[in-house]
Amino acid sequence: MNANILILVVFIAAMYFIMIRPQQKAQKKRQAMINDVQPGAEVITIGGLHGTIAAVNKEARTFDLDAEGVILVFELSAIRQVVKEANAPVTTEELTETPETSESEATSEKQPENTDVDASNDESKSEEK
Repeated sequence: MNANILILVVFIAAMYFIMIRPQQKAQKKRQAMINDVQPGAEVITIGGLHGTIAAVNKEARTFDLDAEGVILVFELSAIRQVVKEANAPVTTEELTETPETSESEATSEKQPENTDVDASNDESKSEEK
């Protein structure tokens, strides 16, 4: 009888460490991800909608999702995955720095005009008349 009880206790302990404990760890990790979400983070909702978080309301446990200009309100629990964390705040030094472009680089970016295409268009127009 004592051996049966011991086997039952070992079986229950094994089930705890194999099934219940990993689920609790995953749940804590997900809750931490949801609590740490900030505006600017790119997320995927449980419905598969991709977007950027525009605002977070911790009291109401909601967030505003900017999906290509459309603002939608979701509960925080609707976040499936955080794809990219919010960017670090931009400093004033980064705003004042602008890369200087030399004249040779600016002229090389211009595309040459294709006059052959214009000439062929003029010829096709005259043939139609």
